[in-house]
Parts: sequence; C-alpha cells; structure tokens
Amino acid sequence: MRPLLTIFVILFTSIASYAQWQIGPKVSTGTITQEAAVIPIMPVSDYSSYHMQYLGSSSVKSIGFMAFNNLGPVFLQTELLATNYALEFGIGTYKNESIELDIYTEDYYVIEVPVTAGVNVGNFKIGVGPVLEFNVEKESELSTMPDYRDQAENTNFGFHGLFGYRKGILHIDLNYTYKFASMVDDFSFGYDEFMYKKSANRLTLGVGIAF
Repeated sequence: MRPLLTIFVILFTSIASYAQWQIGPKVSTGTITQEAAVIPIMPVSDYSSYHMQYLGSSSVKSIGFMAFNNLGPVFLQTELLATNYALEFGIGTYKNESIELDIYTEDYYVIEVPVTAGVNVGNFKIGVGPVLEFNVEKESELSTMPDYRDQAENTNFGFHGLFGYRKGILHIDLNYTYKFASMVDDFSFGYDEFMYKKSANRLTLGVGIAF
C-alpha cells in the first residue's frame, strides 16, 4: 500500500506543478449520515445468541491538500486528504435484551483521493467524481470479541458529489461521499453473515486555499 501512496503523492505534486493548476492546503469536518439501526444477523447455526446495532459515529475530520484547475465553464479538482472517523456498535444477548448494550468502537484512519469534474456557475462550482480510499490504520475494540475476524481491504472505492463556492484563492466545499462497501464488510464474527448493506457515507464541509 505504501508504494501506491507514494505514487499518488508524486502524481498529485506533478499535476499541481503545471501553471494552470492551483494547489494549497485544505481542512474539512463533517458527519456520517447513516442513522442508528439494528444489524440483522444470519447465523451459521440454527439460532443467534447475540444481537447487534449500529449506534452512531464520531465527527469526520480531514486535513491535506487540494489542486484546482479552472477551465472556464468547467473545472477539475483533486484532493489528497488524511481522514479520521469512528463508528460505534452495540452488542447484547437475546436472553438479556433489557440489559444495556456493550459499546465497541472501530476507529478508522484513511487516505482519500477524491477526483472531481464539474461546471462553474459564477463563483459556484458543481461536480461529481470517483473517490479512492486507502486504509492506513484501524483500531477496533470489536477485536476483543470471540471469533472476531478483520476483513478490511487495503483500498476502497466510492463516488462523491460536490457543491462549492470559490472566491479568489478561497474554496468552500460541501461534499457528500458514498462508499460502495457496507460499514460491516470490514469484520465478521466467525462465519455469521451480517444482513446489513448501509455504508459509512460522509457529509463534510471543507475550506481550502489554492494558490
């Protein structure tokens, strides 16, 4: 994974080195949009001895760089962002449903590379594009559970939409990122199957300065 990250850093720097590209720092904050929900489980045995819920998330925080190319009526924009967020899950047993759920956190540190193509409407910009995400580190309290298996992929993919405002070197971007993978695809307990397809989609507000 490190060679791939090195290649992307080099490509990002090379792109921004052309005169028509502007480059600068960017920070953003936001939230995971998925609401709390019960996670249905298909057990490998005839019954399941536990139940599980998605409870919520921390805020999403990103810092990195952006490169912007104004092509008149259209624009290109790419970013290289270090992003952190955490997901919370609750686990309990069916025999003791009245007892408070035990809470477990999965903390993600990723490098995301969104690429945007869009149109300029005055000082506003509207665009869409793919997102490539590298999993740098995951700290999981779920790993203390029996039969826990880490199934996180090194890379993930998604799609995003951007609505932004540009004034001089200042960029203010509202971004929605849709992840293709479900938020429970990264782990399992034994061979039980989680019947849950919702993703950790992100809504973020970012501020960047491109020189």
